[in-house]
Amino acid sequence: MTQLKNLPNLPQELQAMLEDPNIIPPVETWNPQRIGEVDITIRRDGVWLFQGEPMTREATVQLFSRILIKEENEYFLVTPVEKMRLKVELYPFVIRLMDVQGEGEGQKLLFSTNAGDTFEVNAEHALRTESLGTFVDSAEESLPVVTVRRNLDALVSRQVYYELANLATASKKDNVTDGEESYGVWSCGSFFEL
Repeated sequence: MTQLKNLPNLPQELQAMLEDPNIIPPVETWNPQRIGEVDITIRRDGVWLFQGEPMTREATVQLFSRILIKEENEYFLVTPVEKMRLKVELYPFVIRLMDVQGEGEGQKLLFSTNAGDTFEVNAEHALRTESLGTFVDSAEESLPVVTVRRNLDALVSRQVYYELANLATASKKDNVTDGEESYGVWSCGSFFEL
């Protein structure tokens, strides 16, 4: 396995495909021959580092985020000719902005990531809490997470989580006979527990 000293060089055909922000390349269908590692780390706060220094060009981060895949617990940047492992500290994306359209059970929540993805919270982009398996103040820490695409998730930032908490309502849990309620938010006709 090779260690890449420079950022991956994207072929012109891939660059052209990536110029359209609505196109997500079919990276899961590519079988590159060259496999290695690149010194890129995505920190817990969503900052991308190359050789320990922040990647300041937003366009580069957005481009790389669209060729990112997760296999088991490892992350890779994939092109038709290269597959380079990188390090992700927690999740590859962070939800930085939220927009609310409508209200109550008919509302829609729109999330935006640090890498430029925007989507509705719905069954495909489900909001949930996930346990880190670590203990903080003698309680297991759970974080709000949402699926961005494929099996790539985003951590909901603290600011957006507080905005969600302000929208939270009570709803009866499914399959519970004693009328127990849970708190969460509605989006696209689905209830997401917080």
